[in-house]
Amino acid sequence: MDYQIPDKLTFKRPEVIKITRLDGKVIDFWEKEFGGISPVVNKAGEKFYTHQDIETILKIKQLMIVEKMEKSSIKKIIRETNGDSIENNHDKRVMSQKIRAEKLKMIRTGLEEILTLLDKNGK
Repeated sequence: MDYQIPDKLTFKRPEVIKITRLDGKVIDFWEKEFGGISPVVNKAGEKFYTHQDIETILKIKQLMIVEKMEKSSIKKIIRETNGDSIENNHDKRVMSQKIRAEKLKMIRTGLEEILTLLDKNGK
């Protein structure tokens, strides 16, 4: 299976579904079943996945569907590959902060555009 993961910081759920060619319910199940996939969820309930999350999903897909490996073996591989280390948790927090910063930047840009339009219409 050859997949191209775009070079981005984060991915919304529909993008992950498209990249992995998996149903969202499968991704949710694997997230709970295997670990190693921990999207950041914003206040609106949107999930944002990292490049590493997508790589983990694709690895599980490869091991489960192509190699027909048992769940227990897959869990062990995912734990060894990703680990639930302090560094991983720190990376997730940093990613969450970057997502918030990106959203704030988008909001600021939108507000600046609105102000520009209002200035043009007011003159």
